[in-house]
Order: sequence, then C-alpha cells, then structure tokens
Amino acid sequence: MAVVRKGVVVAELLNPDEAHWLQGKARDVRQGFMGPKRKAAFVEFLARQASLDEQ
Repeated sequence: MAVVRKGVVVAELLNPDEAHWLQGKARDVRQGFMGPKRKAAFVEFLARQASLDEQ
C-alpha cells in the first residue's frame, strides 16, 4: 500500500518479507558502487550493527 500526496508517493507499507528483500537489494546496489577496500569496510561495519531484535 502506498500513501500519495499531490501525486507523489510519500510512504509505502510493506510486509516484513518484502521489506527484508528490498533491504538486501538496496545493500547490494550500494556495495556495487564501492571499491574493494570500501566494500570490505562497509561489510565489517554492517556486521557490528545490532540486529533489529536487539534494538
């Protein structure tokens, strides 16, 4: 479901499976633009982050 104001999507409600899939795709795209060192540092940074269950 999307929330639209004046013809512009301002929010979209997703079920948890769709949100998880979209998050993974976005991460893959971001990492695709990084050099090898920066990508490795980003993966390490993500690994140190608390999971959503811990927050």
